Amino acid sequence: MARDPSNTGPSKRGLLRFAADRRSLAFAAAHFSMVAAAFVFAPHGWAAAGAIATISFSSFMQLISGHNAMHAPLFHSRTVNRGWQMVLSLMFCYPVSAFVPVHNLSHHMHLQTPKDVLRTTEVRHKMNLLNLLHHVFLAAVHIHLLNAVYISRVRKRRRVWFTQVRNEIVAVAVFAGGLIALSPSRFLYFVFIPALIGQCMIFGLGYLQHDGTDADSDFNHSRNFLGGLFNWLIFDNGYHTIHHVQAGLHWSLCREAHARLVAPQIDPALDQTSILGFMWRSYLWPGRRERFDGQPVQLPVERTKRELWIPDSAVGAGASAGAVEG
Repeated sequence: MARDPSNTGPSKRGLLRFAADRRSLAFAAAHFSMVAAAFVFAPHGWAAAGAIATISFSSFMQLISGHNAMHAPLFHSRTVNRGWQMVLSLMFCYPVSAFVPVHNLSHHMHLQTPKDVLRTTEVRHKMNLLNLLHHVFLAAVHIHLLNAVYISRVRKRRRVWFTQVRNEIVAVAVFAGGLIALSPSRFLYFVFIPALIGQCMIFGLGYLQHDGTDADSDFNHSRNFLGGLFNWLIFDNGYHTIHHVQAGLHWSLCREAHARLVAPQIDPALDQTSILGFMWRSYLWPGRRERFDGQPVQLPVERTKRELWIPDSAVGAGASAGAVEG
């Protein structure tokens, strides 16, 4: 069935720039509904475990939605976009504007180099599953450190962005404080823990998309996961190569752009049909760390001490990486 272009093309009418972002709004409403239901019914045992797992995956989806919003805003109105960023921040208990230093600037502009805080080459265990887990831990620690340093250094140079981050932090604090007042335990189980799991999931996805690729290639620098259901849930972010080629491209246009621009150029091994199948082969059985061409991953010599990278010219850098200035 042909895809309805009205669902993907930009629109000058209404609040939304792209009609496809109705899905973003619907998933956000579903997330808040699940959290509200968990607070009201307070499930126990296996029901609680199921609720935590479902809300955790939803938090992961909202992080991806936040990533999308920081590359291509949802709304025509800048004021509405700022409000939407505050709403997104509530769903994973972290300011969504933090994507700018870590993702838009560091990762997009310096992929797999020492200036990429999300580079996969720091971990070098014999067991590949440990590499994935260790990367998630390092990403969580270093991202928060980088954000704290970045915010403190650019607060005067980027007042608009700093004000937006501050507003997002205040919104999260008020939201979390209200829920803690209602029930500390329910906040812990149904909000805070799922938010942490969601953050770990997005760090892990980044590792899958880049480890064993060729950062110097025009197209072989990223791995794509083409499963239909998976991409429907994560807003077509399985099409990752085109995102690095055209960072500001709206997510709803990535599938078509991948087929037209990336698929004819990329090594077929970097287009994976199933993310679960890839994870099984790469991290469980046989679990070998290999490049996309089947050769062992060659790791560069790393410095023993990490240097947190803070860009000298954040505004210009952000523009080239599709960053949103608030």
